[in-house]
Amino acid sequence: MTSRPAAALLLAGASLTVLAGCGGVGARLTFNDTEKVRITEIVMSGGSGDVTVRTSPIQETRISRIVHRNSDPGPTYRIDGTALHITTDCGHNCTVSYTIEAPAGVAVRGELKSGDVGLDGVSTADIALTSGNVVVRNATGAVKVQATSGDIDVMDGKGGASIEATSGNVRAINIAGGPVSAKVTSGDVDVQLSAVNSVNAETTSGNVNVIVPAGSYRVGIGTGSGDQRVAGIVDDPSSKNVINVHTGSGDATISAAPAA
Repeated sequence: MTSRPAAALLLAGASLTVLAGCGGVGARLTFNDTEKVRITEIVMSGGSGDVTVRTSPIQETRISRIVHRNSDPGPTYRIDGTALHITTDCGHNCTVSYTIEAPAGVAVRGELKSGDVGLDGVSTADIALTSGNVVVRNATGAVKVQATSGDIDVMDGKGGASIEATSGNVRAINIAGGPVSAKVTSGDVDVQLSAVNSVNAETTSGNVNVIVPAGSYRVGIGTGSGDQRVAGIVDDPSSKNVINVHTGSGDATISAAPAA
């Protein structure tokens, strides 16, 4: 592989594999890079491309890139201090998808226009997506996701979640350590807390289902057209933990989780 200026891209143990014949439609190149810098933040940007980040007890960062073009576009990421900046854009008719293995505690933020995003074991996440699905698992801090079109799943989070979508289903499952706000214009909303906290769940068109640990909450529930039900919890106007559930068209349910 042709060497690149160190100032533009720091590579250690890089490799390249041609996955499809050069010159054909759908040609792909794969690059596998290892960065010795201990990355603490990943900042993403670009148009179309998938991004997957998982963490493990390592000090370096391993970056696998699939470039959808029949020639090497050159650097598509850079390191600034301990921040890794990635872009899914690489020129005319060229996109990049990433699979990144990073040290535990890495934070992820940024915005993509089109593509799927999967995060596992990050600290915090603050991402926006125009079109695509988002899955965030095992975050140790707060998660914020905004999407125009696509499903959003936040699971096993330890720091609460704020989720907003225009079209798609929204799920925040097994969330502890912080409140949950989940809003969608068209789609279903499912929220399940594993520790007592506040929930705000809203949809214009769709069903809302909220499951919380048994206890006392200040409850607000409403539907424009649909059934509403509250079961297994105490409605206490003085409680600091608030559950607001509203849907314009659809059913709304608030219930206590089954006893362990």
